[in-house]
Amino acid sequence: MSTAAAALLLFTAVFWGKTEAFSDDALDCCLSTSGQLVPRHIVVSYMVQSQDTGCSLSATVFITRKGKRLCSPPPEHKAYPWVAKLIAHLEKLQEKQHNKRQ
Repeated sequence: MSTAAAALLLFTAVFWGKTEAFSDDALDCCLSTSGQLVPRHIVVSYMVQSQDTGCSLSATVFITRKGKRLCSPPPEHKAYPWVAKLIAHLEKLQEKQHNKRQ
């Protein structure tokens, strides 16, 4: 194999890996948040999105019973205390379910 062909193959492999990594990260990030109150009876779980994970915006992502992802402000945001309260409620429910399994 010639040096040029080997270099092209190496470049393609490196570039392919980088595009795969970037495309997966972009799909999971909230692009904006809504301060609208999320009813607790429709939420089954949550996750916290941060800039440390490659997203440009910090957010709380609530997952509904129907699988929808609702992007809300981060829990430490003082203007939206309901976010931290809903997270505490979900953690309490998760703890109860965990205790029932044991």
